[in-house]
Amino acid sequence: MSRRTPTALGAVLALLGSVLLAGCGALPGDSSGDPGQARPTPVTTPGPALYSDVAARMAEEGTASFVFSGIGGGETLSGQGAMRFTDGSFDADVTLTMSETGRVRAVLLPSASYLALPAAKGLPRTKPWMKVAPRPRTRLGRRLTPVVDQLRTSFDPEGSLGLLRAARRVEEVGPATVEDVPTTQYHAVLDLRRATAQVDGATKDQFQSMLDAGVTSLEYEVWVDTSGLPRRFSADIPTTTGLYSVTGIYRDWGRKVTIAAPKAKQVFDADKLKG
Repeated sequence: MSRRTPTALGAVLALLGSVLLAGCGALPGDSSGDPGQARPTPVTTPGPALYSDVAARMAEEGTASFVFSGIGGGETLSGQGAMRFTDGSFDADVTLTMSETGRVRAVLLPSASYLALPAAKGLPRTKPWMKVAPRPRTRLGRRLTPVVDQLRTSFDPEGSLGLLRAARRVEEVGPATVEDVPTTQYHAVLDLRRATAQVDGATKDQFQSMLDAGVTSLEYEVWVDTSGLPRRFSADIPTTTGLYSVTGIYRDWGRKVTIAAPKAKQVFDADKLKG
């Protein structure tokens, strides 16, 4: 088992490297255009104010489902999931599929997280789940913790939409329709240094690596419906391996979702395994 674990981890981390910024997006600003042509003054709102309003509406609804897809570096990525959240708490059941590494599923709960890796990546078919405690006691559990942290950061709206707090002003692009739902599209340019100062862990490391590579701003687009709920995001992310493009849709706000731990007989506990 211990010999197979690095292969499984490598597969998951390869997925997460691309997924991490899906919720926030990153693209150097484009200053092209005719400098002699006057532009109308855009309608703007403070980023922290927009985030506060959207976060309050999400907390009121409490649940949502989502789908996303992306392409970059010769790889394609797709996924779907459901999430449940209140102030200070976030649960999710997420499935990701990548052409090279197959399917990975994660159930993220406050008490523990569970990773279901592809059958060929180290775990037997009868026990496809690996349990990771919030504070693991073994080396294996500690090695899996960054994977869980990256998943939480990727899909928790507080970590992705929360980056609006780093935008001094958010521009209102105009009306748009997302899956027959009327929305308003917003565009924000985030100061990467400010954003880096507001996050921790894996996200902070990712942002710092972008700063080190010379990227100083992030461009973020979100579509918000007339009730104040986010409905879509779209981003292009420059990386060392090329441009990564991703699109995501939020659906079914307020509908009942089932997010539960897998059956005990299907689970390996990382705290009870050496490696």
